[in-house]
Amino acid sequence: MKTLFDSVTQMESALDYQRERHSVLAGNIANIDTPGFVPFDLEQVRPEALSANALHRTDDGHILATLAPGAAEHGRLLKDATGGPAGADGNTVSLEGELAKIDSNRVRYATTSQLVSRRLALLRYASTGGNG
Repeated sequence: MKTLFDSVTQMESALDYQRERHSVLAGNIANIDTPGFVPFDLEQVRPEALSANALHRTDDGHILATLAPGAAEHGRLLKDATGGPAGADGNTVSLEGELAKIDSNRVRYATTSQLVSRRLALLRYASTGGNG
């Protein structure tokens, strides 16, 4: 059953993903001088896809599946194939490429947070009978 807050919940999940992706991309830039470093990116996975592919306990003796420490909750961590050509040290991080991804992610985050703010303002307006 849908509620008034479903859209806010979905946008909250999008904000969480964008925050986690920013951390991954910033980590790529932090390792720009690390020999042999291959950049990572976070692929967004919808919550329904996560639950459809979740591990299930089929026996009481099975251990409950949990996320590994540092694992992304809202996405799947992948090696980024769009990195630049490997330098002499084997590092494939492209500073310009990573900065472009960070900026794109920043714009998505700002837009989503503005949508959340407006949705909550509409709900506040409706809850006060149009007097707030």
